[in-house]
Amino acid sequence: MAKEKFNWKSLFVNEESNSTNKTSTNSIPNKSDLIKETISSSSTTKFPDTPPIKKENIDPTSINNSILENVIEMYEAGFESLNLPGYDFYEFFKAIKSVGSNDPGVYKMAMTMASSVDSKVTKTSLLDGADFYIKEINNVHQQYQTKGNSKREEIQNNQQSQKKILTSEISDLEKQILQLQTKISEKKNELNSIDSELLSEISEIEQKIVANDIAKTKILEIITNVVNGIKNNL
Repeated sequence: MAKEKFNWKSLFVNEESNSTNKTSTNSIPNKSDLIKETISSSSTTKFPDTPPIKKENIDPTSINNSILENVIEMYEAGFESLNLPGYDFYEFFKAIKSVGSNDPGVYKMAMTMASSVDSKVTKTSLLDGADFYIKEINNVHQQYQTKGNSKREEIQNNQQSQKKILTSEISDLEKQILQLQTKISEKKNELNSIDSELLSEISEIEQKIVANDIAKTKILEIITNVVNGIKNNL
């Protein structure tokens, strides 16, 4: 069952409810066929719609731990939400991960267990399944990155627009007679405060940008290790 807490809305916009439910089944279908059907369908991926934002000039080591942990947790929940009915790479991945070892014997034992659950499970079907999950995660990451860049650009454009307006007002006020000096001073102070007011918001967004990349990299590293284990040990 997919986790219902995987909701990017809470990161960048007002909190919204966005739960996903995965259909259960009593039978064990051919996972290879299901993967092919899923790849050809645009409505099966259950990652949320609103992405984190791509990094720009920020040190990955400076990311707030709570932000990074939250993004990684949601990637893991999104990975889980992609799981199709039956036994495929996802269940094999979970079995290997639970043991926490890349020992060849662990892979052979996991393969024996998989075959006992579904006789159609093979090395090829597991690798095909891994390709599906990797492709979906990369696609979601790219969507997040694109939408994130758009969100950041929107904020920065708004910032520049406000500064441009205030600068123009200041220029006009400075041409006025002496009694307008007080108003000019107030507008200058407002202009000078724009950057400081947005600094905290931009800093948090920058951290989420990097957290998106780190989270994707971490989960794909784990998946890749399992894929390599399958290739080398089965």
